[in-house]
Amino acid sequence: MRFNRVPPLVKQIMTGLRYRYASLNNIHYEAVWTDGQCERRCQHRHQMLTDAAACGLYRASGWYVLAVERGEPRELTTAENKIVNNFRFTEERVKFKSQSV
Repeated sequence: MRFNRVPPLVKQIMTGLRYRYASLNNIHYEAVWTDGQCERRCQHRHQMLTDAAACGLYRASGWYVLAVERGEPRELTTAENKIVNNFRFTEERVKFKSQSV
């Protein structure tokens, strides 16, 4: 089995394990946004996706969350992206905003 031809079920299982046991993967999340022509990062080591999303929420309109795994930045997985988008576009953001005031 070649690495780039991993069956979807195995990929889904690995994503779930990485998400559930994130502390074992040496992973954290950072909010990223653009400021002029520069890409900026919050440089916090957020353990939760929603914490990183909340950090980026008030920085700029074009923000996103980046995963840093073993010191290397990577795109979010589909499951991770779903969590961030749920926070960004639903009532979760409203709940978080009212708690932080």
